[in-house]
Amino acid sequence: MIENQKQRGRGRVRRLWQTAFALLLAGVLAVGAAPQLSASALYLITDGLSTVVTGKAERVSADRIVLTGAESTDTDMILEANRKVQILHSDGMQYATSRSGESVSDLLKREGISVGPLEMVRLDVTGEDILMEIASDFTYYETVSEAAAYSTVYTTDYTIPKGETVVRQEGVNGTQDVTYEVVYADGAFVSRQAVAETNNNSKNRVVSTGTLVKTAREGDTIAHVIRNDDGSGYLIMKSGDSLHFTHTMDIRCTAYTTGEPGVGTITYTGTRVHVGVVAVDKSVIPLGSTMFITTANGDFTYGMSHAEDTGVHGRTVDLYMNSLSECNRFGVRSSIAYFLDD
Repeated sequence: MIENQKQRGRGRVRRLWQTAFALLLAGVLAVGAAPQLSASALYLITDGLSTVVTGKAERVSADRIVLTGAESTDTDMILEANRKVQILHSDGMQYATSRSGESVSDLLKREGISVGPLEMVRLDVTGEDILMEIASDFTYYETVSEAAAYSTVYTTDYTIPKGETVVRQEGVNGTQDVTYEVVYADGAFVSRQAVAETNNNSKNRVVSTGTLVKTAREGDTIAHVIRNDDGSGYLIMKSGDSLHFTHTMDIRCTAYTTGEPGVGTITYTGTRVHVGVVAVDKSVIPLGSTMFITTANGDFTYGMSHAEDTGVHGRTVDLYMNSLSECNRFGVRSSIAYFLDD
């Protein structure tokens, strides 16, 4: 707003404005103070990275903005001499050149510009020219460097026993650039909220949780197999558990149950037959071996198996099942035995 005022009237407005500005600036300089933003004119002063708003405890880079006389009653800002100033207001753009020792108030007075009751002054010194904007509403963005605490990231590790954790990497705190959107309307502060976080240089703490078990859950099946060069590896189960195997063997599987001729309820090793007991050729597969057996094409999983019985030859493994009908449905199938740790 541009008004041609009489010298006396303008002087009175300037004195009132300076008094209000002094009170607001005192709030900026006071630690933690944040008064109501209700002065007739507010300064929003930015260097492109941070912003000073009178009445809000925010700081500005000292090498870009200098507040002179901050400890005295003269709280107006002194502009650098011979700087071109672009003044944007409701009637358009106006141009001026700052003079030695001239304050913002002096320049506005010299140019015949006054600030309305609900208007603010935003001073931007990032460019070659100083930009002074007078308006009642402002939305601007400022980026500040803030502390960034490290985060803890949890991963699973199929080589660590289930229930145990290992810290793979210690966390390190750092900093990050936080961009805030700041909104003023009708001369009053509305909001300030973070809209972006970038350049976070903190280092995550990485904790691995083990999934390795000795025995697979009933009904669990293989999701995928991790093989080592020496023939050992890990079964990654669909449940999320893992099993370590020392080696594998391609086998031919048949099935048996009690009630058939010559089949009793006690195994060769003296245990009672149940699902999970298998008969082997003890010269090929040692008695007491623990295996996880699945068909080669993956369409049937017998699961946890213990070599406790005999009566077959070579690489044939006879799987105990609960009924004759199950045995008949299974028939004979090419399978894989994964030999597990004892």
